[in-house]
Amino acid sequence: MTPDGDSGRNGYGVIVVGAGHAGCEAALAAARLGARTLLLTMDPDSVAGMPCNPSIGGPAKGHLVREIDALGGEMARVTDRTQLQIRMLNTGKGPAVRALRAQCDKWLYARAMGRVLRGQPNLDLRQGSVTGLLWEGGGDDWRVVGVETELGRRFRGAKVIVTTGTFLNGRIIVGNTSYPAGRAGESPARGLSEDLAAHGFAIGRLKTGTPPRIDARTIDFAQTELQPGSTRPLEFSFDPVPADEIAGATPNPVYPGAERHDGRLKMACYSIYTNPGTHDLIRANLHRAPLFNGSIESTGPRYCPSIEDKIVRFADKDAHQLFLEPEGFTTNQVYVQGANTSLPEDVQLALLRSIPALANVEMIHAGYAIEYDFAPSQQLRGSLETQRATGLYLAGQINGTTGYEEAAGQGLLAGINAALAVRGEPPLSFRRDQAYLGVMIDDLITKEIDEPYRLHTSRAEYRLRLRQDNADLRLTPVAERIGLASESRLRRWREKAQAIEAAGEWLDAARIPANDASAAALRAIDSAPIAEPTPAANLLKRPRMKLNTLRELAGAPPVDREAAAQVEMEALYSGYIRQQDRIVERSRKLEHAPIPPEFDFATARGLRTEARQKLERVRPATLGQAGRINGVTPADIAVLMVYMKRAGATPG
Repeated sequence: MTPDGDSGRNGYGVIVVGAGHAGCEAALAAARLGARTLLLTMDPDSVAGMPCNPSIGGPAKGHLVREIDALGGEMARVTDRTQLQIRMLNTGKGPAVRALRAQCDKWLYARAMGRVLRGQPNLDLRQGSVTGLLWEGGGDDWRVVGVETELGRRFRGAKVIVTTGTFLNGRIIVGNTSYPAGRAGESPARGLSEDLAAHGFAIGRLKTGTPPRIDARTIDFAQTELQPGSTRPLEFSFDPVPADEIAGATPNPVYPGAERHDGRLKMACYSIYTNPGTHDLIRANLHRAPLFNGSIESTGPRYCPSIEDKIVRFADKDAHQLFLEPEGFTTNQVYVQGANTSLPEDVQLALLRSIPALANVEMIHAGYAIEYDFAPSQQLRGSLETQRATGLYLAGQINGTTGYEEAAGQGLLAGINAALAVRGEPPLSFRRDQAYLGVMIDDLITKEIDEPYRLHTSRAEYRLRLRQDNADLRLTPVAERIGLASESRLRRWREKAQAIEAAGEWLDAARIPANDASAAALRAIDSAPIAEPTPAANLLKRPRMKLNTLRELAGAPPVDREAAAQVEMEALYSGYIRQQDRIVERSRKLEHAPIPPEFDFATARGLRTEARQKLERVRPATLGQAGRINGVTPADIAVLMVYMKRAGATPG
C-alpha cells in the first residue's frame, strides 16, 4: 500500500457506498482531507435525494446542521442555495431550543450537491450497485479492503464507508401491495446485508414512511392557513454563499403568498386540519392498514407516526394539524406533512378529500411505508468504524437513525475518521458537552436502538452550551486543526470571536450612569431605574435588555449583531451555564477514565448479570460511556471503578 493509503493503481484511500446525505458528506470530507475517494451510487444524477419532506433543520436537527457547517460540511451551504423559505423556530422559548428550519427545492438541492461533488478534487463519482465487500482475515479479525458491484467489478480501498439509507433489501408497502424498492421508483440494494451477516454482523429491520403528494392546482388555498417564512435573511451557513450561487425563480402562479425579500423569492407553506369525518374514515379502514393487519412487522419512528397510528393513539383528539409544503419553485407537487401513511391508495385519496381545502384534490402519487435492513449501532466504535471489521465504517440509516440531518452528521464524521485513518492519525470524536454530534454518536453506540433514532434537544444534557448560534465558536477550531476549514470560514470565525471578546471586556469594565436616558431605557423594558452608576454587566442580566442599548447609554458605538447576541445570552444565562459547567467537569472525570479494550467483564465480581451482558455487547471505552448503557446501574459503575483503579486506569 502506498503512503497515502491508495492500494494500487486502481485503488482508493476511501470508498463510499451510497450518495444520500450521509454518503455525500462522507465523500466530500474524505476528499477534502486529501484521501483519493470513490463515491459509488446507483444513479449519479440523483444524489442527496429527499424522498421524504424536502426540509432541513428544526429543533436539534437545525443545531446539527450548523455543527456540520462549522466542521466544514456541505449541507448548510446547499440548503442556503436552494431554500424556498426559512424561519427560526421556538423564538418564544429559550435560546437552547431555537433552531432554523428551511424548506428546499428538492430537485435544485440534489443538483446543487451534485455540482459540488463533481467539482471536488480527489473525488470520483461513479455508478454501481455494491453487492458485497472485499474481506481479509477471519474470525474476530476481519478487515475490509474494498467492494464488489453487481457487475462483478472490484474496487480496492484502504477504508470503506457504507451509507445505504433505506436501500438494503428495501420493500415498499401500500395497502395489500408490496414490492422491492429502495425508495419510490428506485431498486433496492441486494447482497450487502447477507454479506455483513455472513461475517458476523447483527442485522435488523426497521420501517419508515412518507405521505401522499398532491397537485397544488387542485387545492382550495382559501380554506388553508398561510405559513410564511422569515421576511429577513436567515442562513444556515456561518460562511454565507455568494449571491450568484443562490437559486432564483419566478413566482409559480398556483401558489399564493410568494414574496420577494432582498431580491430572493420566498414561498409560503400552508396548514389544514383533519376532522372527525377523516378519523371515522381511517378507523373504518384499519383492517386494510398494513400497520394494523400484520403486513408490517418492523418498528417505525415514534416521533413521526403515520396518520392512522395517530388516529388510534390519540383517539380523543378531534383534529390533527397537517402542513402543505411545496416541493420546489416550479413544480405543482405538494408534500402533505403529517399524513405519513401506508393505507390503500383509494383510502388515502378519500381521507384527503374529507378535508375541506382538499375536497377536489388529486394525488400525484400515494404515500407508502418502506421496510429496510439496518445494522444495530452498538456494533460501532465512536469513530463509526465497526468493531468486527477494521477499515469498515457505517453511517446514516444503516445505523438505525432517521432524518437527513442525522445521516449527514454521521457521514461527515465517518468521512473525517476514514481519511484520518488513511493518514495514520487518531480518530476524531466529540463529548456530549461539546456537540450534538457527540450526543448522537454516544447514544448510537451506547443505547439499544429498537426504533429509528431521532435527535431531540431533550437528549442533550448540556444544551445551554450547545446552542445553534455558537456552533462555529465550538467547532470551527476543530475544523481548522484537521484541515477542513476554508480561509473565508476561518476569517469569519476569528472576526466573530474577537468581536465577542472585545464586547465582553467592555461589559466587564463599563458603568451606566443614572440619568434620564438610562431611566427611559429601563422603563421601555419594564425594569426598575437605577439610583447610581451601575455595572453594565449587572444591567445586561435584566430580561429584554440589549448590549447595544447599554453601549449607547455609555456613549460607545454599537457592536456586531451576532457578537452582541452571544454576550447577551452568556450574561442572561450565566448562572445556569456555570451550574452546567460544574456538572460537565464532574462528568468529565468519568469520561476520562478509560476501560482497557481487552478488559474481561466476566472477571469483574460484583457486576450483575444484566450489566455484564450489556457491557460485553457495547464494549464501552470509558466509565462515563458505561454509565449511560441501559441496564448498567451506579452500583455496577462503582464495581468497575474498583477494577480500573487496581489496573491504574483511573485516578485514585
